[in-house]
Amino acid sequence: MYSVLDVPDGGYMNSFKLALLGATFLATAGAVTGANAADVYSRGNSIKDTGPVDYMPAITWAGFYFGANIGALDDGDDAFTAGGLHAGYNWQRSDHLVLGIEGDVNFVDADNVDYLSSIRGRIGYAAGPTLFYATGGVAFISLDDGFDSETFTGYTIGGGIEHKLRENVSIGLEALYYNFEDDSDVDGLDATTVRARLTYHFTDPRGEALK
Repeated sequence: MYSVLDVPDGGYMNSFKLALLGATFLATAGAVTGANAADVYSRGNSIKDTGPVDYMPAITWAGFYFGANIGALDDGDDAFTAGGLHAGYNWQRSDHLVLGIEGDVNFVDADNVDYLSSIRGRIGYAAGPTLFYATGGVAFISLDDGFDSETFTGYTIGGGIEHKLRENVSIGLEALYYNFEDDSDVDGLDATTVRARLTYHFTDPRGEALK
């Protein structure tokens, strides 16, 4: 019988400190790259100095991407640090609708959790450099009681926001709810995670939109 996520003494404070460190890192990255953001979406100094400005297509979210994330996971009793990697692909319509698929794997600082992962669909609205989206799909958790490990399947739903600091770099904030209560061997495991994301996009700004 597996119990709800266990963590050693002092784990809550360690989780809070690591999550705060991750948020500070992403905020610093935003400050460093944000100064150049205007150069990404405009060209030249003025029409008078440079002549007619070449046509620039709208900012696109289409294409492959990968990145890292860090945040906190709360099971209702305790909070834990969770961090990992994510990757996916987006299709973008000309009417700002963005459809995508994403997979992620995250590691939790709880003694009995090997990993937490998911495969999710995404649907969002692109307002220029900012993307608002909802997401949901199948989730997996691997638990280890010290003698053996088992993987359980459940679901996850949530949403988030991403903002492009430059053409190929975005930061974001995402919240996901996980539920594994359908598995009788798991003692009522459900949890919520809030995490900061840093993502690199393999984006072709002149690529065709999804029809």
